Amino acid sequence: MPIFTTAPGRTLILLVLLGLGGCAADRHHRAGLSAMADGQYAEAIRELQQAAELEPRDTRFRADWLQQRETAVRQLLSRAETALAAGREAEAEQHYRAILSFDRDNARAKAGLVQLTRLAQAVDATGRARTALQQGDSEQAAQWLARALADNPNHAEAKALRREIETLQAKDLLSAPSLGAMYQKPINLEFRDASLKMVFEALSRTTGINFIFDREVRGDQRTTVFLKQTGLEDAIDVILTTNQLDKKILNSGSVLIYPNTGGKSREYQDLLVKAFYLANSEAKQTANLLKTVLKLKEVYVDDKLNMLILRETPDTIALAEKLIALQDLDEPEVMLEVEVLEVKRSRLLDLGVKLTDQLTVAPLTNNASNSTTNAASPSFKLSELRNLNASKLGITLPSATVTFHQEDGDAKLLANPRIRVRDREKAKILIGDKVPIVTTTSTSTGFNSENIQYMDVGLKLEVEPDVHLRDEIGLKVALEVSSLVGAVKTTNGSQAYQIGTRSANSVLRLKDGETQVLAGLISDEDRSSANRIPLLGDLPLLGRLFSSQKDDKQKTEIVLSITPRLIRNLQRQSPAAESFWSGTEASLRLKPLQLRNLETPVAAPKPALPAPAPAPAPAPAPATSEAAVTPAATPVPTPVPAAAATETAAAEQPGGLRLRWQGPAQAKVGETVQLRLLLDSADPVRAAPMQLIFDPNRVEVVSVRLGDFFGKTSVSFNQLVDAGSGRIAVGLASPSRAGTSGQGSLLLIEVKPLLAGPPVEIGLVGMSPVGSGAALPRPALPLRHTLTIAP
Repeated sequence: MPIFTTAPGRTLILLVLLGLGGCAADRHHRAGLSAMADGQYAEAIRELQQAAELEPRDTRFRADWLQQRETAVRQLLSRAETALAAGREAEAEQHYRAILSFDRDNARAKAGLVQLTRLAQAVDATGRARTALQQGDSEQAAQWLARALADNPNHAEAKALRREIETLQAKDLLSAPSLGAMYQKPINLEFRDASLKMVFEALSRTTGINFIFDREVRGDQRTTVFLKQTGLEDAIDVILTTNQLDKKILNSGSVLIYPNTGGKSREYQDLLVKAFYLANSEAKQTANLLKTVLKLKEVYVDDKLNMLILRETPDTIALAEKLIALQDLDEPEVMLEVEVLEVKRSRLLDLGVKLTDQLTVAPLTNNASNSTTNAASPSFKLSELRNLNASKLGITLPSATVTFHQEDGDAKLLANPRIRVRDREKAKILIGDKVPIVTTTSTSTGFNSENIQYMDVGLKLEVEPDVHLRDEIGLKVALEVSSLVGAVKTTNGSQAYQIGTRSANSVLRLKDGETQVLAGLISDEDRSSANRIPLLGDLPLLGRLFSSQKDDKQKTEIVLSITPRLIRNLQRQSPAAESFWSGTEASLRLKPLQLRNLETPVAAPKPALPAPAPAPAPAPAPATSEAAVTPAATPVPTPVPAAAATETAAAEQPGGLRLRWQGPAQAKVGETVQLRLLLDSADPVRAAPMQLIFDPNRVEVVSVRLGDFFGKTSVSFNQLVDAGSGRIAVGLASPSRAGTSGQGSLLLIEVKPLLAGPPVEIGLVGMSPVGSGAALPRPALPLRHTLTIAP
């Protein structure tokens, strides 16, 4: 009979199978722990799970499986988050899927995969947004960015691109439209007692600009104007100001005209809200500056954030920016290197014989009549005076003490602190001790209380710097050196102190790094005292046996050395930024009311507009009215050849002057390039004021610097960049009356392209060279440099 058919046989087989199963579970358990130690979490959890399933009754296997599964999930989630933060999306996805391989319902792993999907969508949307922005479609780019940030609000590239778009949009919104882009030729106006609306009608027909009138502008208002070679915008400003009108430019081809009254100004003038975060000056002081200079009524001040908020016209905001830039400068700071040396020398010599200066004779008491050493008797009867004799009188002889005492001491105190302090702030240094001073207070009830106060004893130094613009530093120095001389007991038993003090105060003005020594604070004490027996102590040589001499000498000297090191001085604005126009008392403006005489076009001529359809003949003007408006005749400039890779040359100018541009012919958006205006002159040149133009919508002028044409002499140089109108005014003059001739660069201009597109021009449109004693012939202008802007 087979063994497995009997009951004992089946039991034996069952036991064998259980033993084999236990061995397999233990093997899987060890493999799982080993894989866990190697960082192979998915394999480790599978092995541990299989061990727990083979031995379901063994709680040790199941506990290890559950515990290690939580550890594996935690480790894989941490690795996934680290990889995601570093931009390794594929690695993060691998970790998330490893978690789901042994924990299918893990919510954080599922959320991580969803986040990766949204991140991929955000990356795609951001790329489409950048492509749209490079093509000039900022609105489409903003829509793609909205999708990208909806998928991933923390996407860094999308946030950066959104800030870039907002900057471009804000620049477009905040830039006021100008009429110069519509009509750039000078005009001539001749109107005598003409209707104001007829004048603007003639201007509209000539320039193609639309004029819209407020209903309160009187139709019968008349004006007289005669202008020659004038810019369009300047002419309109003069006409409106003289007739108490104002304008609002709606775009480059439309102007709204309204009465210059308070009500109409509040109705038509747009207000701009601007926040100013101040770095150095206090918000209250800056608000007071704006209220005093610009006559502003309402300025919001936030002391916590040190911020100002204005709601004013764009011109007022621009003026406030210039004023705040002049005040909000970095405060100067100084490093004070102080060295204090105190030297104290003491000499004490106490030498000689000290004798008591009394010899006492007194009667002896009755019980001590045989003693010759007893002291005097306290009292006796008068009748006993008759019996006084040598046996009843006692004497106390003087005692002698021989002294050999000498002291010799040297003390030195050296302090070398370095302290950094702001301008006009006190710096305090104390090297010493605080001595307690006890004050006792008694009341009528007999209650006593003590109050302890501390007094600074030692070396005290107070320095207050005052930094000047020429790297000079004024110092207010207060030095005090005190020492504890001795202690004094008061009548009520309290202890007071005697303090010796030496002080010095001075006001200095030093250069940066200059050292000043303050010395001579010397205390010299020489004390001598002698104790002699009369006559015997005055004998030569032998007198030393009957006298004692004490010599005490003390000398203290203090030397102060202070060196200021200028860390940061006041960085003033350029001279051009420290003076600017601010309009009139009634209205704030960035530029004055002026008529600029235009002799040449200020920019490249635009393609001719199609001729307008014939307009109906206007009504005949009154007999007293004469009107004429014509574009000024301007010389047609010689065509300038296309810019070469490095230089644009100009033809020979009158008087031996030759001007040319030198610089790259192509640049990328955001790349700063340098252009050089070169001058070759056979005649001496003493001064050369210039006017240049550029397109502010396409390029940004980073800096305008002086070239090397005038050499290393001290040249008067000033420049003003008007980013709103795209103009640069430069004034330069040599102090030498003889002038300078030869070759060199007049200007170094750094520009940064802002927007890709057709080639842009930077042009020299005006120059009035001055020679040695007389003006030189003006060169034929404009002289342009063409720059191609690539994305």
